[in-house]
Amino acid sequence: MSMESFLDELLNACYTQETVNIYDVATLHFNGDIEGFTQSRNYAQFLVRSKLVNYVDEECTTLKITNYGRFWMAKGGYFVYLKEEHELKEKRTLEKEAHEAVLLEARLKLTKYRLLGFWVALVVSSLGFALSIFNLLLFLSQKK
Repeated sequence: MSMESFLDELLNACYTQETVNIYDVATLHFNGDIEGFTQSRNYAQFLVRSKLVNYVDEECTTLKITNYGRFWMAKGGYFVYLKEEHELKEKRTLEKEAHEAVLLEARLKLTKYRLLGFWVALVVSSLGFALSIFNLLLFLSQKK
C-alpha cells in the first residue's frame, strides 16, 4: 500500500471517528506485517507535521483531527491536500517575491532621500560655517 493511500485512509478514519488509534488502522491495511506497523507510525508522524492531526495521548498512538484537517477533508481529502497545498505554496511564494520587490524599491527610494538630505545638510552646515567665519572677520575688522 502506498503512503498516500494509507494517509488518506487514516485521515478519513480521523474525520469519521473522534479519535483513532494508528495501529487499528494499520491492522486493517498491513495484515500483521511488522514493518507496516513501523511505517504506519512514521506516516502518522507525517500527518502530525502537516498539522492535519494531533496526538491525543502520551505514547503518540491516538490521533485526533485538527480544524485544518477538517478543512481539507471538506475540500476532498488528503489527495486534494497534496494537489492544492503545492499550488497555495507557489501562490504565497509569488506574492512574497512581489512584496519583497516593492519593499526593495521603497528602501532604494528612502536611501536616495537620505543621501540627498545628507548632502543638503552638509552644504547648509558649510554655508553656515563660512558665514560665521565671514561675520567673525567683519567683527574683527571693525575693532581696529
